[in-house]
Amino acid sequence: MGGSPRVVISTGQTLPDMDWSGELAGLTDSWPYLGPTWLRATEKVLPDVQPWHTLAHRARGELALLPGYVLTTPPVVDHEPRTYLGWQAPSGEEVCCGAETDAARSAEVDALGAEPFFPTLLLGSPLGYRTEVAYNFWTPTLMGAIVDKLVPAAFEAGIKCIVAPWIPGRRGNDALVDAAGASSTFWGYEDFMSLDAPNWEGHLAALPLKKRQRIKGDVRRAEAAGVSIKRVDGTDIRPFVARIAELTCLNREKNGAGEEPEHIVGILSALIDEGADVRAYLGYKDGALVATCVTIRKNHRLFPKWAGFDYAAIGERSGIYFALVLDAPVRDAYAEGLRTVEFGAGAHQAKALRGCTPREVTTSMLLADPALRPQASAWLEAFGNSRRVAFGAAAPAPARPANLPLLGGSGDSGCCG
Repeated sequence: MGGSPRVVISTGQTLPDMDWSGELAGLTDSWPYLGPTWLRATEKVLPDVQPWHTLAHRARGELALLPGYVLTTPPVVDHEPRTYLGWQAPSGEEVCCGAETDAARSAEVDALGAEPFFPTLLLGSPLGYRTEVAYNFWTPTLMGAIVDKLVPAAFEAGIKCIVAPWIPGRRGNDALVDAAGASSTFWGYEDFMSLDAPNWEGHLAALPLKKRQRIKGDVRRAEAAGVSIKRVDGTDIRPFVARIAELTCLNREKNGAGEEPEHIVGILSALIDEGADVRAYLGYKDGALVATCVTIRKNHRLFPKWAGFDYAAIGERSGIYFALVLDAPVRDAYAEGLRTVEFGAGAHQAKALRGCTPREVTTSMLLADPALRPQASAWLEAFGNSRRVAFGAAAPAPARPANLPLLGGSGDSGCCG
């Protein structure tokens, strides 16, 4: 008998048993933030979130994973569904890469209270800022089938709100954006760089003159600031983990967002323990560690993730951000023959001026109460419009690029990287 193998989808699951080497082999082209190694560490450092993952299996070893976490009480702002409707947290914290908040709209959302929103099911990687399925097999209906199974199961389990905050514009993700009854809006851009030149020198030569001059100017300013950069890898990063977390959190505070140092310490330490290819670029001035950037290599791509700076020591316009976060990783990626550097969100315009390509990111939300959906949709749209202004995208964003299913493709540093 012929026919395609049956896809079996299960909701409300724990993580599959897969280590980092298994991810390299079995989730080859999925972002590291969506794999079990990263997510297991997330669940340790965020003990208040309840895992509620959706798994699809087909035949032997074929797997698709859509991470999900149940939040029973209001969490930090980046994971709080009301912030995506324009609500301002009493703490004053802003959602990552924040935009202007309308006080009147915030008050309207606040008047509803927490009850219509919690428990919330947040889809994606909470500390990876990515809502996407990690998978090693593909069918045209896979994403839609996952969503069709997930939504009714979540509401049957008592979920009041499903929020997918960070859906990247890649093929297949339309199903996450367009779930029946859901509303969606612009969140921002994540930036990547395709390494199409034969080497770093060829890359520079192929850039327009102004972009090439900016990159060279960044390096000169960093040198003039007296900052020297070195790279350490793997277990050699351990002595610097606490300082990396401290500087990264300082950077997020500067950008109006918040993250706890123990989150970064926990996830970075887990990656090192698992033997992931983690690199740390360290910037020193007068013997002090004043700037850091951590990247993760997964197969043919490099992912800069955490960046932090002591601005009291290096100033606001030293150029060290670009030298440390953009130039040094790209040089190394070319030297190793990689295909893409995935920079993530934050500092979109500055990255574009140095040769990066944007990929649109969308937020989607669905409330269990149909009576609240029209108002929530209007608030969500207004939130997205304010984000467009913040990202310099006054006109409607271009159509989402149709990347192949399994092939991918911040001031200073932004927030979420």
